[in-house]
Amino acid sequence: MQKKLLIAIILLSIAGLVVASYSFFHNQGFASGEFCSIGDTFDCDVVNKGPFSKIFGIPVALIGIIGYLFLGIAAGLKIYQPKDKMLTPFLLLGATVGFGFTLYLTSLEAFVLQTWCLLCLTSQVIMALIFFTSLGVWYTERKGKKMHI
Repeated sequence: MQKKLLIAIILLSIAGLVVASYSFFHNQGFASGEFCSIGDTFDCDVVNKGPFSKIFGIPVALIGIIGYLFLGIAAGLKIYQPKDKMLTPFLLLGATVGFGFTLYLTSLEAFVLQTWCLLCLTSQVIMALIFFTSLGVWYTERKGKKMHI
């Protein structure tokens, strides 16, 4: 069961990498965001090139790329080293921070910018799925410990 959850995290991380990479290329001007501009309500340019698209000069999409890489690598390492008990808390912590960060970004879209980015929303859903899946990994590991007592 745990291995399937870890594989799911790897696949979700790859999907997140694709979305975050496209968002980064859009932010840098190498990719178009036209498909994402649907009137005033959905406009990737407003979100991805606006005042909240960088933190300390670092594009938010680049932070996403790095985060998805770490999560995917942590899940992969857990598959190959299932007895390493430090990887699970690391994975859960990373997923929690990532999920919290996406909630912050979503609140900016909703309450400050009042505009949504389809790429960002897709990434936020992926991050939520990784968070809940990593909770499943943690739970199955904890459940396994209790069964051996």
